[in-house]
Amino acid sequence: MMTTDPSARTEFIAGLRRLADFLAANPKVPIPAYGTDIQVNTFGTDSDKRAAVDRIAELIASPATDGTTYETTRDFGPITYRAAAVWDDTLRDWHALVSYDGAVTA
Repeated sequence: MMTTDPSARTEFIAGLRRLADFLAANPKVPIPAYGTDIQVNTFGTDSDKRAAVDRIAELIASPATDGTTYETTRDFGPITYRAAAVWDDTLRDWHALVSYDGAVTA
C-alpha cells in the first residue's frame, strides 16, 4: 500500500536517514552491489491503478511507461523510486501459476 499520511512519511524518511547513517558508520555491512528500488504499488481497478501511476509520474516529473506493468521511475544514483501498476489479468495469471506450487513433487 502507499500513503501520503504526514506522520507515516516523516517516519519513513527518518528511517531512511537512520539507515544511511548506520551504513556510513558501519562500512563492513554489505549493501546491494547494483543499487535497489523503493517501490510503491497501486491498488484498485486497472483504471484506478493507471490514474495513480499517472499522478505519481507528474509529481516526480518522469513519464509513465506501459509494458508488463505500468510504471514510472526516478533514479537517485543507485536508488530508484518506482510506482507500479500490475494489471488485473497479469495478477490473475500469476495467482493461477503459483496455485500449483507444492502440488507436484519430484
